[in-house]
Amino acid sequence: MATAIQLTHHEVQGLCQNYLRDNYEPESIAAEKNFKLNVIRYKLNPISDSPSGFLGHHRFLVVDVHMEKNGRIEINKIRFFIKAAPAEIASRMEYIEEFGVFKKEIVVCRDVLPKLQDIFAGVAPKCYYADNNLLVFEDLQYRGYRMAAARDGLLDYKHLQCALKSLAAMHAASIVFELREKRTIVDIFPEAVIENAYPALPLPPEHVRYQNFANGVEVFLELIKQMPKYHSHMDVIQEQLYPKMSTIFKLAQTSKHFLNVFSHADLWANNIMFAYDKSNEIPIQCRFVDYQLARYAPPMLDVITILTIPTSREFRSKHLMDLLGDYYRYMGEFLLREQLLIEDFLSPKEFWQTFEEYRICGLIESCLFSHLTILPPSLTQSLTSSTDGFSDFFNRKRVDLCLAAFKSDQIYRERLSDMLEDVVDNYILNNANGMSQD
Repeated sequence: MATAIQLTHHEVQGLCQNYLRDNYEPESIAAEKNFKLNVIRYKLNPISDSPSGFLGHHRFLVVDVHMEKNGRIEINKIRFFIKAAPAEIASRMEYIEEFGVFKKEIVVCRDVLPKLQDIFAGVAPKCYYADNNLLVFEDLQYRGYRMAAARDGLLDYKHLQCALKSLAAMHAASIVFELREKRTIVDIFPEAVIENAYPALPLPPEHVRYQNFANGVEVFLELIKQMPKYHSHMDVIQEQLYPKMSTIFKLAQTSKHFLNVFSHADLWANNIMFAYDKSNEIPIQCRFVDYQLARYAPPMLDVITILTIPTSREFRSKHLMDLLGDYYRYMGEFLLREQLLIEDFLSPKEFWQTFEEYRICGLIESCLFSHLTILPPSLTQSLTSSTDGFSDFFNRKRVDLCLAAFKSDQIYRERLSDMLEDVVDNYILNNANGMSQD
């Protein structure tokens, strides 16, 4: 097996036994007096023909198992999803270790999510192994889940509504868990919610997150220069864009004034997978993946992110308020299952107050995520397939690559223009009230 993904035969056997316990009736296995399970072979398969990502190797672990029950022999295939740190690529491992993403996700998947899913199930994939820079999950795709967005990263109302219900379940479970434990998640699992995406300012100029943020803002300024409507306003845009966007560092911290909950903090379309009804069109369940940026913050930070990154300005003008109401209603319903009233934890007044305060975060996150995630596949493939590509993108060539995409790719240009116009029109050029008017 590849050096980044090392599992012994005994460990693979244990994974399969735990998987069968979760996916078969326990009584049917217990009733079989002579039930035996043996791993015949296992192998790692790529997720696709394209490289699997910047911050980790993603693979399928496919296991052929020999099951003997009372003399009857069955040969079954079990598939897991594996996420491993790219230990053999020094530049990426240095970034990951300074960023702290893999260490955090191991703690989240091993310690936090099982506790929350014991309260309200159906938030994340089942994790079967979390240690040594390696995570092994049930394969959601194998169980019928799939991502819903095309390359433009957009989701429709039904998918967002479904995602908000799962998000409300996770946030409500955070509240219930803390009530039962009589301590906060920060006190119990501090490593799981360290703010690593936007650490508290001030940061040294060489800090990996400061550099990444500054490089992103440099890209945005260059893209805005390509928009004729802003040519006469570039002085004020250049003066105000960086400080306006840097407010995310303050707003991402645990609040001293509002309710805080365990939060995903990485809610773009590819981190949300959906299961569908028999028509294969209506989403009925969703799971969130990739918890490497988890934080402890007001729920609105997750909510406004999920309602902004995968939506357009036009969509939000029509549906944002209704979807916010859907989330608040869902959260109230989950808490009521535990005989709790949402008003005692998150009053309508506080909910809408946090909306006003955190609304800009959705746009900031949209720009910072999407200038990377919506890049044309030809560009990302050349980056991830090269040893130097990661360093080139994060440290040297980001402006050139994003400018090339903006000029040549219609999807990239339309989506980034939509986001940047919302920021500039409503938070820089419209400073009279300081609020976006989506």
